[in-house]
Amino acid sequence: AVAVAKRAGEFLREQDRFSFTAVTAYEVVQEDGARLEFGGTRHYLVRRPDRVRVESQARSGERRLMVLDGRQLTYAELDANVYARMDFGKPREIDAVIDLLRDGLGLPLPLAELLRADPREELTGDLIDAFLVGTETLAETPCDHVALRTDDTELQLWIAQGDEPLLQRIVITYRDEPGEPSFAADFRDWKLSKRSSDRDFRWDPPKDAERIPFALRAVRPAAAPAVQEGSR
Repeated sequence: AVAVAKRAGEFLREQDRFSFTAVTAYEVVQEDGARLEFGGTRHYLVRRPDRVRVESQARSGERRLMVLDGRQLTYAELDANVYARMDFGKPREIDAVIDLLRDGLGLPLPLAELLRADPREELTGDLIDAFLVGTETLAETPCDHVALRTDDTELQLWIAQGDEPLLQRIVITYRDEPGEPSFAADFRDWKLSKRSSDRDFRWDPPKDAERIPFALRAVRPAAAPAVQEGSR
């Protein structure tokens, strides 16, 4: 089971350019224990080491955009016509910006672990149990169904068999959270060596869009973002 997961992580690590669509669903556990499910669709475009574009639309209709071009991070709420932008003093690679979003800005990016320079550690690190459930077919794709467990999460992966071991589905159960909610994603339209231009990783806001500041959390000095004076 671990070998199957590591092979998937290794294959994705070798891809410098790729895109995919993820149809996501997540549970929100209420105070009385009831579970509500929400979700949406996200389109990812990645050009390592320092460019990412993520377009998302919730089931309720709200649209968001996150764009990284190496030197600038933009996060936009498209329907509210507001955006925040941060200019870095020097190029920032994807891993560093993922950490900044999560730890510094409180804006974790779903499935961000797949965008990192080396996804293998994210898929197989800190395991206490792992087993191969069997072979299942998702959307006409034969997959290895793998179950992994850490101290605080249960992870199920459906990985395509063959020469391109790409994720087809993932389910994460957060055992350390009240009610043990789950997050799931079905992957579609994987494209490797996806052609992209620098323009794909920039976004020009409408003239009437309101720019608002990012709210930075207190972080350790080593992790603090290098931001040009006067930028947001």
